[in-house]
Amino acid sequence: MSNQSFSPLHVNGMTINNVYSLIKSSIDISIPAKTELGEMLNAVLTRLTTDNENFGLQINKNQKSALTDELIPADKERDDQQAEVNRTITFYSKSSDTGKKAAAQTLKLFLAPYWNAATLPLNTQTGVLSEMLTKFNDNPSLLAAAQSLGMLEQFSSLEVKNTAFDTLYKSRNEELAGRQTSGSSLKPAAVASYIQYCTALEQAANFTPNAAIITLFNNMDMLRKKYHALGGSGKDTPVEDEK
Repeated sequence: MSNQSFSPLHVNGMTINNVYSLIKSSIDISIPAKTELGEMLNAVLTRLTTDNENFGLQINKNQKSALTDELIPADKERDDQQAEVNRTITFYSKSSDTGKKAAAQTLKLFLAPYWNAATLPLNTQTGVLSEMLTKFNDNPSLLAAAQSLGMLEQFSSLEVKNTAFDTLYKSRNEELAGRQTSGSSLKPAAVASYIQYCTALEQAANFTPNAAIITLFNNMDMLRKKYHALGGSGKDTPVEDEK
């Protein structure tokens, strides 16, 4: 009799997303070997698949934040405000009034690196605009140019909208982090099914091995080592009863 034993992995100590991904990957590599696994292993695999599908649905539900729907219009508001700033500068840069044209060109030169900030990822855009507005507010010549074009209110409005977006974005992330920390009520069921499946496969590898079972055992053990490195360390093994 062989002595196959899975590498240690503390599944309960993993994040809910990593637990789901580990189980999903284990299921995916098991499906091609189903015809060689036997009735018992296939029954446990079916239960594991159902439990992990339900787990995944709950994760998606938990992680969809109502604040996400608010981020879209908040981002559009600041995009529209920056577009207004760009349009005004472009308009005055063609003015026949030499003073206004010079002021617009000064602002356009300054804004060149930030002109298309709206195309950047949301949080990157926030940082880029914050940097731009800080430099603008600290530069008397830029402030004077904007004042001569009646644009101080436009820049101020952009700052307000960018700050409002940033506050909302951080609130959303804090909410999702809290949900991630609190976990899911279906995690224990998914973990228990995973442990049962690992136990059954371990026993099959020792008492009724065939080429498909041994290959699957080795591939799943590689997955366990991978997720152990991601933070699933500990003394628990799949044959132990994790509570």
